Amino acid sequence: MEKCIVKKYWFVAASISMGSGIWAMHFIGILALELKMVVNYNPFLVLVSMILPVITSSLAFFMLSREVNKKLLVLGGTVLGIGILLMHYIGMEAMIMNADIRYDPFWLSLSILIAILATNLAVQILMAFKDKRKKIWLRFLAAYILGITISSVHYAGMKATIFLTEFDLHQKNPQDSENIALAISIGITIFFIQLFIYISLYMDQQTSMKIKESEERYRQLVELSPIAIGIHKYGEVTYINPAGMKLLGANAAEDVIGKNILTFILPDYHDTIKKRWKIMNQNNKHVAFLEEKMLRLDNQIVDIEILALPTMINGKEYVQILFQDITERKKMEEMIHRLAYHDTLTGLPNRRLFEERLHKSLLVEPSDFKVTAVMFIDLDGFKQVNDIYGHDTGDILLINVSKRLKNCVRENDTVARLSGDEFTILLTDITESDVVHIAKKIIKALGTNFKINDDNIYVTPSIGISLCSDHEKHGKSLIKKADIAMYQAKQLGKNNYQFYR
Repeated sequence: MEKCIVKKYWFVAASISMGSGIWAMHFIGILALELKMVVNYNPFLVLVSMILPVITSSLAFFMLSREVNKKLLVLGGTVLGIGILLMHYIGMEAMIMNADIRYDPFWLSLSILIAILATNLAVQILMAFKDKRKKIWLRFLAAYILGITISSVHYAGMKATIFLTEFDLHQKNPQDSENIALAISIGITIFFIQLFIYISLYMDQQTSMKIKESEERYRQLVELSPIAIGIHKYGEVTYINPAGMKLLGANAAEDVIGKNILTFILPDYHDTIKKRWKIMNQNNKHVAFLEEKMLRLDNQIVDIEILALPTMINGKEYVQILFQDITERKKMEEMIHRLAYHDTLTGLPNRRLFEERLHKSLLVEPSDFKVTAVMFIDLDGFKQVNDIYGHDTGDILLINVSKRLKNCVRENDTVARLSGDEFTILLTDITESDVVHIAKKIIKALGTNFKINDDNIYVTPSIGISLCSDHEKHGKSLIKKADIAMYQAKQLGKNNYQFYR
């Protein structure tokens, strides 16, 4: 955006500088003409003659800043020549004096021919070599031709001018000193205009240098950044830094640039991303970090965290994205979650996760004639197994017990290990008869011996069961009641189930 403003500023400044320089040369040349008569000037025509070279200069700079075809180039050179001619002859018409101006046809035609041909030649040379640094002398030649053209048009036009007057050639002209003063004042004015232009040029060079330094620092930061950075125009990728190439599995930037950014994002996230683009475009603000899954060029899926923010490049809207691989972080988070909510030995949910699921289940009303049930299971004889075979064998036994318990329940039921040889089971939206059926399956499953290290090991379950009544909404109370019922089962001979009554 800043570059665009600076470019427009210098377009106007260069047009004014060149146009005012052309006009000053022309008008001071007229003032240098010695006429033994009183000469004044029409302010309006002087102003018109001053504006014309500025306009034609702006046309020349406009063409030189763009790619145009040969026809338009000839047209532009011709218009520039006509502008110089009009400046000269309108300037002549601005002279107010006791004389008629006539023009010699030959010299008039010659001035027109010089203006048209020479300006076209200068413009053609400048356009042909404007981007070739090794041909810089040709650009100086074009500028020199343009300067000679302006001078030649002026003096050819003056040669063509005939003043018809009966004024006494020997009478002292009282306006001579005034014309000298006017010429000096015009010269001083043009000098200060040019001085202002050169001071502005110097300041612009300093500003441009600072902008370039800032851009270079930013480019280095982006290129060396360990965070992946890309730019896309609401879909189409236009830039990717080395870190982004590495994350996407690209060997070169061309592997990514030109492709739609959505091709690297799993389809499940496309709608979310498009909504974020819409919000960002409407508010012109960045959107918060979002976790997504990205598909690399080698079809490997990685977890990423991405931030998108709007940016302007050469006056056009783009989206800058910062993203990084969080696959390892997600694995660590998952591991921490498992440690917090699962038993490390059996992999079953622990007390915390069991209580959370129980609490959520109690917020949902069961279907008609169905209940929520909690089973509390203690292994009979587990202490003796540890004493006789050792704790390693006891751990293997607990793992095998957990597997058999899971095989006895439905897929959406929860089997958890509270501690030691104590297990709990959450049964939701189930009939009381099905609860009894599952309890019997558990007794049968655990009644079969466990083969561990060539030893046949036997344990039996004591099962306590509590059912959620209409007024019971506290999960811990249900667990406590199932625990009480489990002790009742032990007192009644173990290897059986009892409901809390």
